[in-house]
Amino acid sequence: MNSPFMKIEREESLSHKVERQIRDAISQKIFLPGDKLPGENELAMRFGVSRTAIREAMRLLAGRGLVDIRRGSGIYVSDIDVNHIIDPFYFMLEIKSGDKGFLHLVNVRLFLEPENARLAALHRSEEDLVLLQKCLEEMKHNHDTPSEMIKNDIEFHRTLAIASKNPIIPIIMEPVFRLLYKFISSTYRQIHAPDLAIENHTLILHACRAQDGDRAYNIMHKHMTEAREHVRLLLKTESSSS
Repeated sequence: MNSPFMKIEREESLSHKVERQIRDAISQKIFLPGDKLPGENELAMRFGVSRTAIREAMRLLAGRGLVDIRRGSGIYVSDIDVNHIIDPFYFMLEIKSGDKGFLHLVNVRLFLEPENARLAALHRSEEDLVLLQKCLEEMKHNHDTPSEMIKNDIEFHRTLAIASKNPIIPIIMEPVFRLLYKFISSTYRQIHAPDLAIENHTLILHACRAQDGDRAYNIMHKHMTEAREHVRLLLKTESSSS
């Protein structure tokens, strides 16, 4: 059997090079979820490195959620869970966003969400429309309960990301959606904000039904621009009161 591993040069970190080769083998489906990797001694021999480098590489892979180290049994390829990617990304965004995190967040949404709405309008299924309608109805039902309406609002945008039929978009957007729970309640307290959210979401749903990508883009752009103005007003109010 041809080995997917090659002896590696020593000018870079050996453990990182081992980790990258095994990661590539997993991504190329040479090793599938549930497969047991070769033992430590065999891997050390195949790569031409020490067992210490192999252990460190396994630690790196486990940190990425790619392998499961079972003491006394061996090392197995994990079922890839998108949360292994999203959770670290979320925490990094939370740390990096700083005092103006909400403004940074809404600027990212202004950049990403209009194009996502266009794709959703063009590629949505009938099932997607049903889910979007359900989110909208729940938003209306929870109009006077902001904490619940916010969840429905974010779920509407999450459903749009899925409706785009681009599998990368939901992964990219999920950390952004999770950060929204932290920030969005502040703007929902502004007068007419819930009404405006329902109005914009209704228009976006109509554009999706009509498969009008340009209209969905324009409405979402307007929606995100209004959201940015709400954030700026909020930050200005907080600054003047401090």
